Amino acid sequence: MLNKIKKMLGLTTLPDEVTPLYQGAKNEREALILLKEARRRDESRRKRALDDLDVLSGMEEELLAEGRQEMTESRKLILARRIKEVRWKIQELNSRMENIYSKRLKIYNEHIASLETVMELSSEEIPDKDTMEEVAIKAKTMIEDLEKTRELAEGISTTFEGVQPDAEEQEILKELEARADLEIEKAEPEIEKEEKAPEEPKEERPDEEPPEIIYEE
Repeated sequence: MLNKIKKMLGLTTLPDEVTPLYQGAKNEREALILLKEARRRDESRRKRALDDLDVLSGMEEELLAEGRQEMTESRKLILARRIKEVRWKIQELNSRMENIYSKRLKIYNEHIASLETVMELSSEEIPDKDTMEEVAIKAKTMIEDLEKTRELAEGISTTFEGVQPDAEEQEILKELEARADLEIEKAEPEIEKEEKAPEEPKEERPDEEPPEIIYEE
């Protein structure tokens, strides 16, 4: 099947992203369905990654805002490590979208378009509904197996060890301090205004006479 696909598409080699899909197909129609299922799953994963990025960005801002408040050094270190973890996850998601999902989607789109054109020119009959459903189930199972293998290979550990802050955590601590100093500088003009505000004159009240004490005879 691989050699047939190469000949049909005029290619000498096939990308690694689509080779397992072509190997699992019996014919061009099945290959097309497998490619579309793989594209659908990556589009869904990319959308979830974008949603996760929004959540993580919000978490980072909340942690940075909390770090501007007065707290112990140990609490600041905990915050710094949480911020580092969030930033690592953001970096991982951005990397996945750029180097995995976007790259694969581009390849899938190119091969889907090429296969559809070739099949249209060769007047391939459109498969019936039952055949489409059967192949779609097979495609889903196959893609799930491929994704499990990829996830194991692409997994990134986010376990943090050690008591002393590392270089990245120290930079985050400095960032927290700088943000706190900036907030203080912004607040200082307001404090000066309050200090220079004229005091309102106090209303003078007449001296009250002490109550008369009546002695009983």
